[in-house]
Amino acid sequence: MAEKSKPVAVVIGATSKWQADGRNTRLIHGKAVDDSALPVGVRWGVGGAIAQKFAAEGFFTVLTTRSAPNAAGLMAAIKDQGGDCMIVELDLSRQESVAAAFAAIRGEAGDPEIVVYNAGYLEGRDLPPEKELLEHIPVEMFDTAQHIRSWSPRRSCRPCASAARARSSFPTTRARCAGASA
Repeated sequence: MAEKSKPVAVVIGATSKWQADGRNTRLIHGKAVDDSALPVGVRWGVGGAIAQKFAAEGFFTVLTTRSAPNAAGLMAAIKDQGGDCMIVELDLSRQESVAAAFAAIRGEAGDPEIVVYNAGYLEGRDLPPEKELLEHIPVEMFDTAQHIRSWSPRRSCRPCASAARARSSFPTTRARCAGASA
């Protein structure tokens, strides 16, 4: 349970792309790698570094990932550094998963003040070179990529927008375009 006095930062895609024993690491290197010589701040890539920074700055940090075990090491690192966080499973290709994740975040941590969208979709990297052209990519793979890059940022912002507007910290598009503050 979050300490309700702390601001909440949500990092979407905190860990799942690059890990020492992750699928993509094994794809690129042919095996898991030893990350023990790496500083803790870089072991989980950009998302993990961002999550650690927000936790170090006093935010209750929410780590989202498709599978909770992906973020267990990062959660342990944040707690070892004196930070506070939780893991929430999130499948960005499904609206109901996004809604459930943000309901859990609001219920356990409170309304997010910051949402960092660091999601990526790496499918297709394991296709043989002769199948990497767009006409060979399976429709399902292309559809999922479009969900992650096009629909999911909107899906991820919607649950937070009204709370942010109520705090007067979320400028409207018109005010932002006009250079005024909301």
